[in-house]
Amino acid sequence: MRIGLIVAGILLLACVTWLATRVLVVKTDLEASQVLVDELQTKIGNGDFTSVSSTSQKLQQKSSSASAGTADLTWRAAELIPYVGTNLSAVRAVAESIDDLVQEVAVPAVDLAGSFDITARDPVTGGFDLTPLAEAKTIVASAQTVISQSLARVNSVDASGTVGPVKAAVEKLSGVLSQADSALTSAAPLVNIAGAALGAEGERKYVLAFQNNAESTALGGSSASYTLMSANDGAIAVAGQASSADFVEGVAVDVPVDQSAIDLYSDYLLTHSNTSTSRPDFPTAAKIIQAYWLRDKATAVDGVISVDPLALAQILKATGPITLSSGDVLSSDNAVSLLVNEIYFRYNSYTEGDVVDSFFSEAAAAVLDKVMSGSFDMKAMIDAITYSVDQGSIMMWSANPEEQTAFDGTRVQGVLPVANDDATVVGVYYRDTSASKIDYYLQTATQTTSDVCTAETPTFTTTVTLHSNLTVDQANDLPDYVKSFNFGAEKFRTQVFVYGPVGATVTDARVDQEGIETVVDAGSNDLGRPVAKFTADLAPGETTAVTATFTGQPGQYGSLQVRGTPMINPTSVSIESAGCN
Repeated sequence: MRIGLIVAGILLLACVTWLATRVLVVKTDLEASQVLVDELQTKIGNGDFTSVSSTSQKLQQKSSSASAGTADLTWRAAELIPYVGTNLSAVRAVAESIDDLVQEVAVPAVDLAGSFDITARDPVTGGFDLTPLAEAKTIVASAQTVISQSLARVNSVDASGTVGPVKAAVEKLSGVLSQADSALTSAAPLVNIAGAALGAEGERKYVLAFQNNAESTALGGSSASYTLMSANDGAIAVAGQASSADFVEGVAVDVPVDQSAIDLYSDYLLTHSNTSTSRPDFPTAAKIIQAYWLRDKATAVDGVISVDPLALAQILKATGPITLSSGDVLSSDNAVSLLVNEIYFRYNSYTEGDVVDSFFSEAAAAVLDKVMSGSFDMKAMIDAITYSVDQGSIMMWSANPEEQTAFDGTRVQGVLPVANDDATVVGVYYRDTSASKIDYYLQTATQTTSDVCTAETPTFTTTVTLHSNLTVDQANDLPDYVKSFNFGAEKFRTQVFVYGPVGATVTDARVDQEGIETVVDAGSNDLGRPVAKFTADLAPGETTAVTATFTGQPGQYGSLQVRGTPMINPTSVSIESAGCN
């Protein structure tokens, strides 16, 4: 009996020693995995795909070792021990989840990214190789399943009775998985449509609309230059060029638009292609542009992409300078000034409009060719596009309703949120109505205050300031095409539209500083929001300021944000919401 107890004690000690050793090994492997995950994220974030494979292999080994360390019967049996078992079960859930993520998500994704070559072309079509996009669809679908299962596994762990480090690991992994699940939910629709959008299932035609921010409209500026692009089995080509002069003006296109939009922006919204971007809703603008191409060009387009000079300047940071046939070197430093200001000093657009249009078209085509060549810094390009989308300088719309839903909830969609839950958005938009290119010299600022975090029925007050950064002499020396077609250099007219939060009402609209003449126009409700409208006439060097106040309904309000027209001189934005974190 005594010998049996001694043997049992020795076996128990051996098991405890073995288990302690195994726990230490698993802990070491998990910590090493975390270091390698951070290293992998840094390399991918820096666009360093040359060494991600070796890091991925090390991560694969460590995560596999950690998971294997928790898989045997001794570990499972120890999970039945009070208190100790709770911690061991939690560690196993973490180890298994991390290993699943690494083996079934991270490794395939890294392998695909490492092998992807944007300069590679299909030997038959000469277009992009669409095979990686098909592989990406498979990887994303698998990742969604794995992450969903891992999240369920980790969330089923009761970490309340575990030691601090284990509890922290469970909570951290749960947070990471939740973020990954949300990110994939947003990314999956875009990945799923990418191949078809590039012509994998048949030719697509898109209009690239070039907005001129020197003549502001809500979405950016006058849309007067267009490039028709064709995408067929990955091969992308320029299929045509057009300017607003190529369309029949003064006759409305057949596009259903809310009466509220006509009341605010007049029938010019539908009767002139270059003012199609007047409403802060890109699907409206895109459908109008699509209708012009169908009516006047007999061309059915599958989507519209909007780009402005501010976005081109960002893209040129990634591609580097581009030399045009004129000898001009288009760069990130001079793209905006050259395309929306200097060109009008060089050519008289009233008599040499074709020359100016050709210059715009060549510049857009040259940048497009450079992008299509793949000869650029990938990380810099991703940063440029991400920034431009966030600023409202790049927007996209698809005529395919299913594909359009892929843009839902993203800034590339070019719409205001339909609720205040995630973010309480106030919109401030401008429209030049003096027929000029004067907004190159316009400076704007907004100051928004709210008690949204302390009041049951919150108020939102936005003050908008406009300043003409020109002297009288400078204004008189401007080319005629930059001056106002209506008023010369005497004054310039800008409309200001302040969109309040969803469900709010306008309770005050006033002029604080008049300029030559600033008036409060009839407000309205548009896009499910109250709108305060002002018309400001500014002489060179003058300043005007207007204020709109909105009162909201009781309800859920997200963080206060201000969105607006992407201006050449970026709008100074100030937000104060007392009591908010």
